[in-house]
Amino acid sequence: MILRKVDLGALIGTDIAELAMRIVAALLILVVGLWLVKLLVNLAKKTVFYKKQTTELQSFFASALKALGYALVIIMAVTTVGVPTASILAVLGSCGLAIGLALQGSLANLAGGIMLMVFRPFKVGDFISDGAHDGTVKKVTLFYTVIATADNLQITLPNGALANAAIKNLNANEIRRLDIDVTLSPAADKEKVCELLLDCAKKNELVIDDPAPEALVTVTEGGLPTFKLRTWFKSGDYWTVYFGLNEAVQKALTENALPLAHQQVDLHTDK
Repeated sequence: MILRKVDLGALIGTDIAELAMRIVAALLILVVGLWLVKLLVNLAKKTVFYKKQTTELQSFFASALKALGYALVIIMAVTTVGVPTASILAVLGSCGLAIGLALQGSLANLAGGIMLMVFRPFKVGDFISDGAHDGTVKKVTLFYTVIATADNLQITLPNGALANAAIKNLNANEIRRLDIDVTLSPAADKEKVCELLLDCAKKNELVIDDPAPEALVTVTEGGLPTFKLRTWFKSGDYWTVYFGLNEAVQKALTENALPLAHQQVDLHTDK
C-alpha cells in the first residue's frame, strides 16, 4: 500500500508539471500569436490592394483577417493544453451552422455587400435604378445601400437583393443621350422642322458637338411624321438639358405655327 501511494503521488506530480508546462506554452502561443496577428493586419493595410478598396471594404478585410487570425491562435493554444482538435472543430461547426441558419438573410446581405464593393457597379453619388427603386446613392455599407429619390426620400435597399438585380447606373458613362420625339401634321415642312430642332440643340451650351446632334424623321402607325431630336451631353447635366431642350423645342414650334399633334420624350442612357 505504501509503494502504491508513492507511485500515485509521483504520477500526480508529473501530470501537474506537464499540465503547467502546457499552460505556459499555451500562454506563450497566445501572446506571440496575437502579436503576430496584429503585425500581419498592419502589414496588410500597407499593401496596394488594401489601399485601392473602399473604406467599408477595408474595414471588412481588416476585421475578417483579425478574426481569422485570433481564431487560429486560440485553437492552437487550446490544442496545446490538451483539448482534442476534433472536439473544437465539432463545436465550432455546430455553432457556425446554428448562426448561419439564424442569420441567413443577414449573411446574404453581407455577401451581396462584399460583391458590390468588390465589383463596384456603382459608387456614392451615382444615380441608379434596380427596376423597383431609383435614386442617388448616398451610402454603401456591408449590409445595406442607402439611396435618395428625386423627391429626396430615403430608401434603404438590402444588398442581397441589390447584388442579384439588374442595376441601371445612369452615371456610369461620361456622356448620355436624350431623344425628344415631336409628332406634327403631314403638312409640316420636314426640312424646316429639322432645322428648327437642330437650332434648339446648337443654342444649348450643354449639348456637345461630338457626337453631333441629329434631327431624324420617322412615320407613326397613323401616318403622321415624327421628328426625333437626338442630343448628347455630360451625364451630370441631364436634367438641365432635359428641361431646357423641351422648353426651347416647344417655343420654336409655337413661334413657327407648328402645333404639336403629339409629343413624347424617350430617355436613353445607352450610346
